[in-house]
Amino acid sequence: MSKQTQSQDEAQDSLEELGLDDGDYGFIISADGQLKHLFTPEEFALYPPKTVQRILKIFGIKDINEVGFSDTDDGLNTLH
Repeated sequence: MSKQTQSQDEAQDSLEELGLDDGDYGFIISADGQLKHLFTPEEFALYPPKTVQRILKIFGIKDINEVGFSDTDDGLNTLH
């Protein structure tokens, strides 16, 4: 098994331990409130559930389809 495949398998096992399913949304937020990462279901609806929309609004994200993260983002949005 290659190192990359092993890492992917370990990541998948970790997600399963958390009880995450293919249809889940997830937000990784730093200690200072910066949105670091957002994951969505592969086949997410054009309009996510209301609760997800509320979380996106906190970060100033109006359209989930336009979210883009890169290593050069300067703190996309932070919680106050």
